[in-house]
Amino acid sequence: MIQNRKGGTTLRRTAALRQWLYVLFLLWLPLGLAASTASQPSVAPEPIIIAHRGASGYAPEHTLSSYRLAARMQADYIEVDVRAAKDGKLVALHDATLARTTNAETVYPRRAPWRVNDFSFAELRRLDAGSWFHPRFAGQRIPTLDEVIQMLKAERVEAPLYIETKQPGIEEAVVHLLKKHGFLQQRRVMFQSFHPESLQALRPLIPHGIRLIQLVGEKEAHSGRDELLQQIAVYADGIGLPLSAVTEEWVRAAHGRGLIVHVYTVNAPHDLERLCAMGVDGVFTDYPDRPARIAACRRLPRH
Repeated sequence: MIQNRKGGTTLRRTAALRQWLYVLFLLWLPLGLAASTASQPSVAPEPIIIAHRGASGYAPEHTLSSYRLAARMQADYIEVDVRAAKDGKLVALHDATLARTTNAETVYPRRAPWRVNDFSFAELRRLDAGSWFHPRFAGQRIPTLDEVIQMLKAERVEAPLYIETKQPGIEEAVVHLLKKHGFLQQRRVMFQSFHPESLQALRPLIPHGIRLIQLVGEKEAHSGRDELLQQIAVYADGIGLPLSAVTEEWVRAAHGRGLIVHVYTVNAPHDLERLCAMGVDGVFTDYPDRPARIAACRRLPRH
């Protein structure tokens, strides 16, 4: 009987000890999890979404309709390609010629090859820049950079501009216009160009913190990566790569040089997911609303 009491007492003490240990474990668990979480890197934001020539999958590129739609789709940046007309007026237009996106061949049949810089702004204004895309956009005009900014301000659009200088020599005029409208500041504008001399000309004209992105074509991206990145890092803050050329090695090498990586042009969800896994910093897309539907596009920050 005495042995049974001692055995029962021992069992009760063991059970009580286990209960206390369990309670202590429950008390420690939230603190342990918090400490564990704190030691892990936090989740980085998604890559920025840049509306390629506006929402150009839904409306004619580089028209006010396209920019307005991109803003409604909450793009992080709206890309505006800028070049000069014959009289120096800054217009929003991608191509060096007018044949693809306007009715210039009909309006000016004897002025082939219809180069933009052979036409005054008044002449450009006569052109229809929307019918080629869809009849419902008939009558859309080639806008000036000033009109694009005026529209964004009038409609209280917060999305900043991602300006591509399509030709060297327009940098001072672009900067002057942006400064006049209060857009020449960090988080209101970013610049890119295929022309290194254009970015180099912009550097002393703009405040510190406004980013310059060197665009690279497919041929250039497939040759001499390290040397190219070394050159770009001298005057630019990032590199714009074509979708066909971007690889994890490219992204890692660019980040190693302190350069951000933006990729053009990304329209398929599987491409976006792949690029997110690589850690790219931004993507150009014709459909700014599509990335918002992809919840898996998150990544851990690079070290």
